[in-house]
Amino acid sequence: MPQPLVSIVMPAYNAEKYITESVNSILAQSYKNFELLIADDCSTDKTKEILYPFNDSRISFHHNETNQGYLKTCNKLFLLCKGEFVTFQDADDSSVADRIEKQVNEFLKDEELGICTSNSVMIDFAGKKIMSRKWAIDYEKFRTDADYEALLCGATIMLKNHLLKEIGLYHEYFNRLGGEDYEWFFRAVSKGKGIHINDELYSYRIHNSAVKVNNTSSRTVYIHDVIHEIRKHFILRKEYLLDGKHNAELKALEEKFEKEFRDEPSKVFRIKANGAIALKQYGNFLKLSWAAFKAEPLNSKNYTATITSILNRLKGIIYNLIKPD
Repeated sequence: MPQPLVSIVMPAYNAEKYITESVNSILAQSYKNFELLIADDCSTDKTKEILYPFNDSRISFHHNETNQGYLKTCNKLFLLCKGEFVTFQDADDSSVADRIEKQVNEFLKDEELGICTSNSVMIDFAGKKIMSRKWAIDYEKFRTDADYEALLCGATIMLKNHLLKEIGLYHEYFNRLGGEDYEWFFRAVSKGKGIHINDELYSYRIHNSAVKVNNTSSRTVYIHDVIHEIRKHFILRKEYLLDGKHNAELKALEEKFEKEFRDEPSKVFRIKANGAIALKQYGNFLKLSWAAFKAEPLNSKNYTATITSILNRLKGIIYNLIKPD
């Protein structure tokens, strides 16, 4: 049976430490009929130079002349995909050897299938496992229940190219904010049948130089609240808030969420610090906690949050030391 072509998009920015491992994890796939489209986004390190020695006809380079950001770079690569299926490989992550094969097999078993996702593993800068992400996705509930949140690693999404053409690209509203994959995934689920594989097929890397880690805009914190409202309006009212016809309503939502951070400037740093310590990014935790103190030295919430985060982390460390094997 002929293997359908799979297009794999890889935006890359300052990934010199990890991109060789990332590309090799695709070249080592048991599934061989793929194209890997790589775009360096004007990295300031040696990412682009490291890519030069890769000499495989399945790899094509589409480097940016100016820095575009992750969203716009993905959108450019989406338009170049020739495969029947489209998926991702982030430049600092890696895939297990049979990831593509297992996902394609799901499509071959069910012609009506439009989307396939999988479980993943979170790893640190050295590749050490931080935690498993074993999340079962109820596609029907995500499509119809505004209060149901699907937990997933966006890079595990594989979808049919014709579905991608139907739903369109990442919406530029999310440019440099994050959340674009989740909103785009909802659009895909609204149009196509989906399935989730319980196997951990993808390793998502957390490290201090990641763009998301260093972005402390309050909008990056409440963007998922905005996405929740986008889904809610679509499910309950069949209105799409990003269609250009509901700008006033969208602006009112932004103002509602932004006011909390404007009234309490340290809040964004406090939330980011809590996320950093949960991911064992202790340097970032200290940096962000200090930023919260500087923003509002007299806000007792900053001290309470810092102490609570440290105590909770210590409890976790102690539990891991004494728990039975």
